[in-house]
Amino acid sequence: MEMEEPKYCPRCGARLEKRMFGDRIRHVCPKCGYVFYLNPIVAAGALVEVDGKVALVRRGVEPGKGLWALPSGYVEADETAEEAAARETREEIGLEIEIENLLGVYSFGSPGELHGVLILYAARKTGGKLRAGDDAQDARLFAPHELPMDEIAFETSKMALREWLRARMMVYKPATETEAREAEELYRKHDGGECDFVSLAMSVDSELLVAMDQGTVVGVCGVKLEKHIDSALITKLFVKPNYRRWGIGSRLLREAMSWARTRSVALVRAEAGATNPGIVVYLKAGFKVCGFLEYPILQPGPEPGAFLQLCHRL
Repeated sequence: MEMEEPKYCPRCGARLEKRMFGDRIRHVCPKCGYVFYLNPIVAAGALVEVDGKVALVRRGVEPGKGLWALPSGYVEADETAEEAAARETREEIGLEIEIENLLGVYSFGSPGELHGVLILYAARKTGGKLRAGDDAQDARLFAPHELPMDEIAFETSKMALREWLRARMMVYKPATETEAREAEELYRKHDGGECDFVSLAMSVDSELLVAMDQGTVVGVCGVKLEKHIDSALITKLFVKPNYRRWGIGSRLLREAMSWARTRSVALVRAEAGATNPGIVVYLKAGFKVCGFLEYPILQPGPEPGAFLQLCHRL
């Protein structure tokens, strides 16, 4: 969208003048002093994953006519960004969705154009049928190896799909001793806490699961048996900050629960700080809050605080 400079004051109608205002040249009204701020446009969209595939729309209008993109569009003044993402998804590919979490915020626009901001959410299908909207040519689900990366319309869609693809191509496996030590360094660097991942990896009564990106540990989850109460305990669940929000923690947790099932335990337990946003990963996996602790007791933390106990019956 080509950027047009404002000419008249929206308050009094006088012709605007360019003046240095703060650290930038802005359009200022010489009559009433009104400062015109040319703000970016705001768009919202959704990355909808269905059975391991991502939903894309083949655009029927410019810009990007004939190319593929994530369903997205401009946010209206009377709706939230989440509502706009759901509306655009419904209009463009026919799916009803539930927003799960924020994936990222991306800037777009070329020099000389009005720039914009895309707010992209992860979402799951709750209804509807995949179909192309009135202004689209096609709508389709793509597996990771099927993505038409050379035919993606917008750089914002390309960036998000590259991150989605990277997360889906991650390797999840039990850690070796070397990988356990690498995970310890990762945890200390980003969380500041102490951990003994090597013991979890080496013991027959525990498992240390890691997420590997091209041979590098980027996520870790520990689980160990509690034979005296017929349960398994999730001791650590951690993902490197720039890898979060792409389902890596959820996948590690599922792998840990699968390991617990092979040990025929009745219950899986976990503990998390009451203000830790990672609690949502447990809740999405089916865990329920089953207790409240004033101090951490399952593993030491840097400071005492309020902790929630979470449980999941297998």
